[in-house]
Amino acid sequence: MAILEKLRVKAGMLVAIVIGLALLAFVLSDLLDSGGSLFTSSKYEIAEVFGKSIPYTDYDNRVKQLEQIQKLQTGALSLDQDMMDRLRTAAWESMIQDLLLEKQYTKVGIEVSQEELSEMIMGAQPHPYIAQLFTDPQTGIFNRQAFVMFMQRIESVDEMIDEKIYYLFIEDEIFRERKYEKYLNVIRQGLYATELEASRNAKLESKIVSVDYLVSNFSAVPDADINITDKDIKQYYSEHRNNYKQEESRDIRFVYYEVIPSQEDYEEAEYWINDIKEDFESAENIEQFITMESDVPYDATNYSNGELPDTLNDFMFAAKPGDSFGPYFEEDAYKISRLAQIHYLPDSVRARHILLQVTETNVNTIFELADSLKNLIENGVDFTLLAMTNSVDNSAQSGGDLGWFREGDMVRSFSDSCFFGAKGDIKIVPSEYGLHVVEILDQSRPVKKVQVGTLVKSVEPSETTDQYYYIKANEFAGINNTNEKFIQAAEAESFDGQLQTALNLAPMDKSVPGIVSARQLVSWAYQAELYDVSGVFKIEDKYIVATVDGVRNEGYIPLEEIRPEIENEVKKLKKAEVLVSKFAENIENAGSLESLADNLSLQVQAASNITYSSSIFGSAGVEPQLVGAALNLEQGRLSIPITGENGVYVMTVKDMSDDVAGGSQSMEQARMYIEQNYSVLTTYYAYDALRELAGIEDNRREFF
Repeated sequence: MAILEKLRVKAGMLVAIVIGLALLAFVLSDLLDSGGSLFTSSKYEIAEVFGKSIPYTDYDNRVKQLEQIQKLQTGALSLDQDMMDRLRTAAWESMIQDLLLEKQYTKVGIEVSQEELSEMIMGAQPHPYIAQLFTDPQTGIFNRQAFVMFMQRIESVDEMIDEKIYYLFIEDEIFRERKYEKYLNVIRQGLYATELEASRNAKLESKIVSVDYLVSNFSAVPDADINITDKDIKQYYSEHRNNYKQEESRDIRFVYYEVIPSQEDYEEAEYWINDIKEDFESAENIEQFITMESDVPYDATNYSNGELPDTLNDFMFAAKPGDSFGPYFEEDAYKISRLAQIHYLPDSVRARHILLQVTETNVNTIFELADSLKNLIENGVDFTLLAMTNSVDNSAQSGGDLGWFREGDMVRSFSDSCFFGAKGDIKIVPSEYGLHVVEILDQSRPVKKVQVGTLVKSVEPSETTDQYYYIKANEFAGINNTNEKFIQAAEAESFDGQLQTALNLAPMDKSVPGIVSARQLVSWAYQAELYDVSGVFKIEDKYIVATVDGVRNEGYIPLEEIRPEIENEVKKLKKAEVLVSKFAENIENAGSLESLADNLSLQVQAASNITYSSSIFGSAGVEPQLVGAALNLEQGRLSIPITGENGVYVMTVKDMSDDVAGGSQSMEQARMYIEQNYSVLTTYYAYDALRELAGIEDNRREFF
């Protein structure tokens, strides 16, 4: 429980760890070995990797494991849809990682021994995952004693208690991370900088040049002078096809009718609150009445003066128990508030505790242990020692001391025992986390506090109102059942709904503009054909009708979709040929850049302090081709015509500094720089290469 309690404080760590461990890999050998398909094209196939079918059950088991760990971490009995989506993504990345890497580990002979794993967990420098869980946040010191006690406790039980389940999960993640790091190291050791590379890099890094240049922009050649054929376009597309890859995506347009309360709904809520007012004001048990009748649960907080809204605050601190305020309208609800109780309580309390874990099988034993610990404390045994040796809470590291806290910072049963108790009290308190042995160490001065019971009637759309909007959406879908009719109706001035566009929806997207939980809408878009119109979806508080506006399949963008873009690129190339030819005709007879400028009626321009890391080339802007050419051009010589982003250039280097300062030291720095770049590339880009070679077929959208 030391781990679990700390994790409950740091909810969200699980997903970060798992997603963070969906690491990268690189392939040095044959990656295309295909495994046999279990049931190719089966409806139970969640993925295909290297031609091997992966059953849905493999993936589902991973999701269930992460779901169990997340519940242990947070103490939740169930997880919301957003968290389940995150866990499914984490499970997918984890599964794909293992499928891509395990074969490579076997080929290379990578393994992590039990001794190595034990050293990473129990050694002088525990793995960061372990260290984080058992480090005192106040001192920053790793509490080895608490960790050893935890390990002894989980090793002493055969059954899979919660702590053991979570620890084994963390251990497995450490194991997987270590194998991957070893694999990366194998790759990195095979990538090094040669003397030639280091020398060239050092020279380029140290070189600074200033140039004069001429530019003839593409606009100097009229479009009418350029003849572009269909063959030219197809040839350019074929040669540059890798520049036009696309991911699978969909475009949709959708209309929605937001279900909002009608005037009748407001009147009905107001009538209800007024009708029940007398019963509420005469009720003896305010909490029970609110629990039975209110749209919002009873709030048992004891408020200090100034913590309630101004008008309500003034009334309650001048009232006597049972007095009521309202009805009043606030936050889309009608309310009546009654002063339930007045207490004189401290604003804050300092306490310490020993947390004992309760299970179905140890209830009696744990209560007996709690009684025994309480008696020992009352008879003078050191509380700190008992907490460190018995508590399953992370506060055991500090002797169970929880410091100062305000009402509401702890769960209600624990908070009430501390704020309604007295300094020095020792109590046994149950909560959803287990059984606490609590000692109240100190309390601030008591002040007047009020507990206010508020009966709430939220204004919500009635069934009649909801049905009204459903009928409107259904009528729209029925009448406008083609894409053309859909767009025409949605853009008409008389349309009383809302029109929205969602572009480039990926297969596993879960939201669209304005709608957070739109998974079923995205799913429909991938099952539908281009220009299909949907039926009516009820999502959140909206009735929605959609049409598919665009379909893009994974692979290369079809030529016809990008023909205008390709045509522009071909036009630039054709113009570049004309400009290069014009420069070439005049360069031979030009003794200098100035002479060439005169012949072509161009103006000499300057670009100064060009270095290896420069991205801007004078007033020409971003021209990487020119930067590279300038650094490799001999001083005083005219360059050949160079085609850039905006035109064709000719330059000459007028000033150059290329002294490699530091000699061998600079060479060594250059070598280290190159090898560090190799390391970064290995870490961040290798996995993408492996994924591409694996030909992963992702079928998750068929299931979620």
